[in-house]
Amino acid sequence: MTDLISQVLQQLSASYNNILNNNLNDSLSILTIISVLLAVLAVITGFFGMNVPLPFTEEPNAWIYILMTSLILWVALSQWLKKITRK
Repeated sequence: MTDLISQVLQQLSASYNNILNNNLNDSLSILTIISVLLAVLAVITGFFGMNVPLPFTEEPNAWIYILMTSLILWVALSQWLKKITRK
């Protein structure tokens, strides 16, 4: 009788741990996607924060082009990551 109860408790504990691991996996997946999206913007702004000659330095509206390119890249990457995570 006690062996049966012990086995049931072990199986219940294993099932609960599996559920917790699945929840943790989902949370870490979302955090990874957010960090990748923020890393793209950090790389672009870091590149243009350097004190070296850069493209578009003579263009007065270069910041608009860079902002729009960053936004388009960010949206495309977010849609691609959303598509990957749906599988």
